[in-house]
Amino acid sequence: MSSYICPYLNIERVPRQATSDEQLAVALYDLAWLLPRTVGAEEARRDPMPPTELEIMKLLVRRPGLSVTEVARDLGLQPSNVSTAVRSLTERGMIERRTHENDARIGRLHPTDRAVKNRRAREHAWGRELERVLETLPPASAKQLRNAVPALQDLAAALGGNRERY
Repeated sequence: MSSYICPYLNIERVPRQATSDEQLAVALYDLAWLLPRTVGAEEARRDPMPPTELEIMKLLVRRPGLSVTEVARDLGLQPSNVSTAVRSLTERGMIERRTHENDARIGRLHPTDRAVKNRRAREHAWGRELERVLETLPPASAKQLRNAVPALQDLAAALGGNRERY
């Protein structure tokens, strides 16, 4: 692991009498911070995209057809910031605007085929990189992590106020 990352991890370094739920929350938070800085970091350097644009693309690949206002609400961003990012993504051929079928004033945002392929390629690369890391763990730990995927997807859905798995 890169030495600059170690000081940021709390998993084993902060003394506390934690509950298992607290330990899970801390471990997930640390992993959420760590994964984009390790798994997928090389891919991000090859194809850099500002974090706001990445979040918008992640959302639209999973839920196409949202408006700028809906994207801003769902991501907790200012509509003006989303508009700026959407303009940039549109210019780069990653998003297309479609007029709402019942109200021409509302634009619906859809990822282009290129954007979906780009996202899927990133996810595939992340999977390959994580597989290499999991192979360095004890086999029982790697198996437990792989078996935890459905439960983690359920947790993500519940945190997102959605009962459908991501």
